Amino acid sequence: MSAGEEEKPKLNIAKLSKMPLRLVMDEKFLKLSPDDRIEDLIKGIEHRTCAVVADEAGRLLGFISVDEIINLIVPPTDYVLVGIDALKEAHFDWNRPVKEIMNPKPITLSPDDPLGYALGMMLETGVRQFPVVEGKKVVGTFSAQSVIRLLRVFAR
Repeated sequence: MSAGEEEKPKLNIAKLSKMPLRLVMDEKFLKLSPDDRIEDLIKGIEHRTCAVVADEAGRLLGFISVDEIINLIVPPTDYVLVGIDALKEAHFDWNRPVKEIMNPKPITLSPDDPLGYALGMMLETGVRQFPVVEGKKVVGTFSAQSVIRLLRVFAR
């Protein structure tokens, strides 16, 4: 290695797979109450992949992913519905409460679950976003974006 080169961290898959989710999960997530409107959800989810529906104590009541939002919409026949921009243009009842569309029993992960377990859950279930719950309180979310952020650290 020459004097000007920095040593990059090595990507050790075995070690990464044992890394606890608390080091990878997103702790800044969209949190809604059950009576918040779908309009609040759409406005808040713009740069996220999911939203947590929780009570005042932070206990998980439900979960909403972008995929679930898009699945609620039947696209017009003249174009294919792609992404949030198209969703904003679709005819939809923006005043419904999010409790009507949330998944009340999502698959959850623990912040102490290993990354390998979480990735296995993604592959097994086809679900790409999960709430991360400690005790009964939501402490974060985990998604494919979480993994991409981690891999970017090792790619520098």
